[in-house]
Amino acid sequence: MTDVLENSRVRAVVDPERGARLTSLRIDGHEVLGAASAPGVDPAIADGIFAMVPWAGRVRDGVVVADGVAHQLPQADGPNALHGLGHVRPWRRSGEGTYAVDLGGPWPTQGIATLRYALLDAGVRIELTWDDGTDRPCSIGLHPWFRRRLDTGGELEADLRPTTMVERGADGLPTGELVAARPGPWDDCFTLAADPVLTWSDALHLTLRSSADWWVVYDEPGDTICVEPQTTPPDAFGHPTLHPADGWPHTVWLEITA
Repeated sequence: MTDVLENSRVRAVVDPERGARLTSLRIDGHEVLGAASAPGVDPAIADGIFAMVPWAGRVRDGVVVADGVAHQLPQADGPNALHGLGHVRPWRRSGEGTYAVDLGGPWPTQGIATLRYALLDAGVRIELTWDDGTDRPCSIGLHPWFRRRLDTGGELEADLRPTTMVERGADGLPTGELVAARPGPWDDCFTLAADPVLTWSDALHLTLRSSADWWVVYDEPGDTICVEPQTTPPDAFGHPTLHPADGWPHTVWLEITA
């Protein structure tokens, strides 16, 4: 059974059984979330807005090392692990718009992930927290699929203003180097010079704000675009140059406002 949060301008639908993901977000009557139509995309990651926890993005060969011990994560992107454990688990309701799930092995620690959805006057705030009682490395994020075309108005124009870009090697994973942003299309991680803005002319104008320093942008599909706030770049665990300077954040929030 799904849960509905709504006010005069916003209607959000959450499915606790599918990772407590946001399966629908209507703002001023426009559905802004979509689903990947490309063949071969895992349905578990192909729609709505879902939590990436306790890691976000790809992990090379699905291996993380903690206290000298290698832990094998589920391999979902060829040999690599992808997008954590939370998006494929049912979450329990712990309050209005609030959900939680216990996660552990094969991840090295045991913890609780919490998702909180709060409606704004013209949007929604989503907050994801990972609490394993430690300050060990983790990487968390939120993964939205936005439609390129709404029910009316022009095609999506994304104002992203990338600055620093995480270099990817021939295998598609980070090399650990930071480079100047290159032209798209992208399946890449960036810092941005300003909050991302998504505009469908004559229909809707959205601003995305987040606590995250990093954004993954996936704009290769013709019908959707992903703009994903993450606390670290993908595969950061294996690259000291990508480690956060002030410890590993255990909370990330995203606000989507019209």
